[in-house]
Amino acid sequence: MTYTPEMLELIKVVEATRPSRLHQAYPAMSMEDRQKVLQGFHPDYLVESMREIRVGVGKGGRMPNELAEVIEGRPHIDASFDLSCPEFETDVLVIGGGGAGASAALMAQENGARVTIVTKLRFGDANTMMAQGGIQAADRPNDSPSIHYLDVIGGGHFTNYPDLVEALVIDAPIVIQWLESLGAMFDKLLDGTMMEEHGGGTSRKRMHSARDYSGAEIMRTLRDEVRNRPNIDVIEFCP
Repeated sequence: MTYTPEMLELIKVVEATRPSRLHQAYPAMSMEDRQKVLQGFHPDYLVESMREIRVGVGKGGRMPNELAEVIEGRPHIDASFDLSCPEFETDVLVIGGGGAGASAALMAQENGARVTIVTKLRFGDANTMMAQGGIQAADRPNDSPSIHYLDVIGGGHFTNYPDLVEALVIDAPIVIQWLESLGAMFDKLLDGTMMEEHGGGTSRKRMHSARDYSGAEIMRTLRDEVRNRPNIDVIEFCP
């Protein structure tokens, strides 16, 4: 890598002062000092970059200006639209084109339903795309759903809903197998077994990931599967 002359000078300063800084202790910042730094430099704390939502269920909440404009955007349906004359008929209507919506559509289709997915943006423009870490599933000999359950309950400071945690830890290995059967390319060792790592607060390695774009890989798999199956219609940019 080629450095600019200014950067080279700064590197020399860092190297020259490194011995004096190795054993230097820096005092912890007070909460007031931290708040000042955040308000001065972090984009989420800049007053001009955030505003309150004026309508809807999120009214009064603060969020970035760009997101507020999307949420407050007027629908594309004209006032003369006749609701008595439906344009589409379906057995199952899935609202939302992210990982959950795509999975629900696939499950419904597998059970014989004709499915329609409607999404306000493009199919796949969702939080799933932003996920990086991976999915935890207890599928190793030294692990079990029971151990996973204890990790989740403890990590949640015993405030979790036990029934939801139970469903999570029992279904997780099944979901991993299902996603892989659809073509999701999780990281693997040379012998073909899943490469699993520790997650926050875990007592076993059970994190299944696809590099640092796990969500994008999962969404790619689900989106391709939906597109290639019969009896699933996708309506994008649907208000």
